[in-house]
Amino acid sequence: MKKAFLLICLFLSGYSAAEAQEVYNYLLESSTRIVNNPASSFTQTRIAQFKRTALVYMKSKAFEVMPRVTDQFLNTQAYYMSEFVALFFDEVLRDKKLSASRRREKIYLFMDASKSNPLFNDPDAETTDAFMLDSNELTPFSLDTDWQKAYLAARNILDANSKGN
Repeated sequence: MKKAFLLICLFLSGYSAAEAQEVYNYLLESSTRIVNNPASSFTQTRIAQFKRTALVYMKSKAFEVMPRVTDQFLNTQAYYMSEFVALFFDEVLRDKKLSASRRREKIYLFMDASKSNPLFNDPDAETTDAFMLDSNELTPFSLDTDWQKAYLAARNILDANSKGN
């Protein structure tokens, strides 16, 4: 936990060269460790599998379509992907008194934020929407997501809704 906090502080402070891709690599390694650990719970494994898949997709697609992929780009996207998933679970699970219809609204809010903010405009919907199309997924988000924009979109809607209540 301390290492994650340190990495986030370094990322936010603009630390560069020696720590290249530290946020991206940390999240990828952490997700891979959880997926490969037989002691991980079903829920932990499913969430980590999504994160790992999203990170691998993002990096490989970036190198395929972008002329130059920077560490800053990978770190920023990885950081906001992690924050987006954390915010999603916080919002959907936090309030035990949340009605089924309100919980469904919040899930759709996050799905829409993910789908409405593509990073690459990848036409391969079978791949990019695989987690959205499987109704058993705990993380129903598009792989082709600009995670920073999606996080900010979800956060803005949640903030606006909380002020309206």
